[in-house]
Amino acid sequence: MSYYRKAKIPPARLLFLAICAVAVLGVAEASKKFQEDPLLSRKIAAAQKMAGAMAAIKGEKLRSGAAINLEMDPNQTGLIGEEYNDLTTSLGSLTGKRTSTNPNFAGLLVELLAEAGLKPGDPVAAHFSGSFPALNTAVLSAVSVLQLEPAIISSVGASTYGANDPDWTWLDMERVLREKEIFPYSSIAASLGGLMDSLGGREGNGIVWGRKAIERNQIPYLEERGYRTLPRDAEHRMEIYSRALGGRKPAVFINVGGSLISMGERAQALSISPGLSLRIPPSGYPDRGILFRMNEMGVPVIHLLNVKKLARRYGLPVDPIPLPAIPSGRVMEPKRYSPGVVGGGFVLLVLFSAVLLSHRPSEKPEA
Repeated sequence: MSYYRKAKIPPARLLFLAICAVAVLGVAEASKKFQEDPLLSRKIAAAQKMAGAMAAIKGEKLRSGAAINLEMDPNQTGLIGEEYNDLTTSLGSLTGKRTSTNPNFAGLLVELLAEAGLKPGDPVAAHFSGSFPALNTAVLSAVSVLQLEPAIISSVGASTYGANDPDWTWLDMERVLREKEIFPYSSIAASLGGLMDSLGGREGNGIVWGRKAIERNQIPYLEERGYRTLPRDAEHRMEIYSRALGGRKPAVFINVGGSLISMGERAQALSISPGLSLRIPPSGYPDRGILFRMNEMGVPVIHLLNVKKLARRYGLPVDPIPLPAIPSGRVMEPKRYSPGVVGGGFVLLVLFSAVLLSHRPSEKPEA
């Protein structure tokens, strides 16, 4: 004969414990308050700067005779490109592109740069893709407000709905912003990006269009051959950044888009989370991208890709119509739980659990 213990918790106790848990959660939610954000004024300034830059790009685009597709760009930002032409290098999300045009993304960049510990005058290395001209503008806005010193390398190619108009590439937008004295920055070099691997698109015009964009904007041409020369090209870029920054190690590396040169060929790069990463799992592959090489030097990385996920994480709307006001979104108006309420609620739940779930097990013989 043996014995077993049959433990039975009365349903009424479990129900009461569940009610207590919901009550504690409700009190914690109600206790959230807007707290003073020391970065808020700079976040707002950066968002306003981005809004002004977008307006300048749109105005110049319309003056040039280019049209805005209202179906693809209902907010009429002028930063949404065509679905496909020979400057298109890869597939992209129209929803992600439209999400990125929210000026409050510039405020998010202020948050990420401050979290990385940057101070006025710090050097920044950045790679801009034509895929996300709005995010490029957000970065420039935050860099300007925080008084950082960027070294920028851009690529002309763009994913679908990016800056793929042959007459309105990212380099053209960058030049307009500089000529209108919105930003003083210019790319120190520009490559064709994925156009080398796409062989210039279906009609083969992409490489010609890309070279013309680089030449008319008077940016030094950075010749790269895609997959074939990735390790060599990555090392060359690291040297260019070092020279441009006077040998100083960047305080952060900012990558916009999913370019091969930044991420590398291996699938390991796809596991890098969007946003700020202080430490990336190392990669021993020779064809690893700039993201890995910078982080190996101890440089934090801000990776701007998977825009919808990034927006949700920081409380910014996905595909907003119309564009949100400034400031708006959790990152611009942060709320915080009261530590006292949360801690007290946790202690109460533990005590309730100890009392309500205590019981005397019954014992029955088992043949």
